[in-house]
Amino acid sequence: MRLRLQFQIFLWVGLGLLLYALWLTLRVPAVQHLVERLVADQPVTVLAGGDVNLGRQTGQEILAGNIDYPFQNITGILQSADITFVNLESQLADLNGETQSPTNEYRFAGPPQGALALHNAGIDIVSIANNHMWDYGQERLQETINNLNAQEIVYVGADMLPENRFAAKILEVRGQKIAFLAFTDLLNGYEKSGADQYVAFGDEDACIAEIKQVREFADWVLVSLHAGAEYTAKPTARTIELAHTFIDAGADAILGHHPHVPHPIEIYKDKPIFYSLGNFAFWQPFTFWTQNSFLIKLELTEPRQLDYEIIPVKAGWQPEMLTKSDDIATLMTRLHSQI
Repeated sequence: MRLRLQFQIFLWVGLGLLLYALWLTLRVPAVQHLVERLVADQPVTVLAGGDVNLGRQTGQEILAGNIDYPFQNITGILQSADITFVNLESQLADLNGETQSPTNEYRFAGPPQGALALHNAGIDIVSIANNHMWDYGQERLQETINNLNAQEIVYVGADMLPENRFAAKILEVRGQKIAFLAFTDLLNGYEKSGADQYVAFGDEDACIAEIKQVREFADWVLVSLHAGAEYTAKPTARTIELAHTFIDAGADAILGHHPHVPHPIEIYKDKPIFYSLGNFAFWQPFTFWTQNSFLIKLELTEPRQLDYEIIPVKAGWQPEMLTKSDDIATLMTRLHSQI
């Protein structure tokens, strides 16, 4: 009698386990679908920073094997976003140890390993549309692109195929397509030596046409604009005109570079314009404003909701979070002042 009872218990337990396994088989896809929906509904975060120079002293540190030198104090925040973007203000090329011209302090380049420094820090995409992207010429631009490709870092704003120099780059996160474009209004005179055939310079109509085209299938369009006057407190009339024009064409936000100091933020037609993100990994200990700037964290939520958060930073060879309350207050006052 006892054996029969034990057998019945085992039978019912086994049947229960079988039914539970069947329930899980039917239920797991539904649970997975629910999780996928919850993840997909989360905002896509884009972290954008200012000017990055991997030449000069930073380049020497990288050459010495200290690959993570430029971003080691801020890697955590850079890696926290879905997409992290900066303006790469230096070519990345093998110049036999040279990271700054011996005859011109405003001509510099990072070593090839600079691409690995960007990768290790969590930087996904860089603008190479700026006035230093021809400092060592066409071959070094090709080398820069090769080095970025080797580390799977997306670049925008220049290309060795002239017809592609204005082309947008699309990054997709959780089903959302984020298009990046880059345009520079300055080339340091390098346009006279052919740089304008490879770098997205000067032809704003070409940039406008690309914005309109990519707007048709991208969920978000972000434009990096390298323009303005260095060390000025506010954007120039030309910079404002370009930013407004790009918003009118369909851009969702403008990410500004070149002045090396932060500029006030404008909301134009409900779209944010960050006229200048200032310095990031760029050493210029001239004034308070060349040493204090900010990252911007965009939150992109379907359908068509864009929010942003200001993250104050201390710029220099090794940028880090800005923690002094008085300095943060001064920065915020400037960012929210009238243009």
